[in-house]
Amino acid sequence: MKKLQQEVTEIAQGRSMIYDEDLEKMPYLKAVLKESLRLHTPAPLLVPRKSMQDIKLMGYDIAEGTQVIINAWAIGRDPACGKNHMSLSL
Repeated sequence: MKKLQQEVTEIAQGRSMIYDEDLEKMPYLKAVLKESLRLHTPAPLLVPRKSMQDIKLMGYDIAEGTQVIINAWAIGRDPACGKNHMSLSL
């Protein structure tokens, strides 16, 4: 929190408002937003999908046409997913 407050204070330079062009100069704010959305995703379950072919995934057989629901909340908290899988563009 202190690091973010320091970044905002430096960019604002005494102004009471932050403008759109200021956001480009705030990489720590962008990182905080990404981390917040990773931990507290606005849609914990993604839109249902259908399997287009038979597949074996993590030991489970998933038949073609099976409706699959992705748990984004669980993915965001799984250390095995790592940083390389989180490519959120803000």
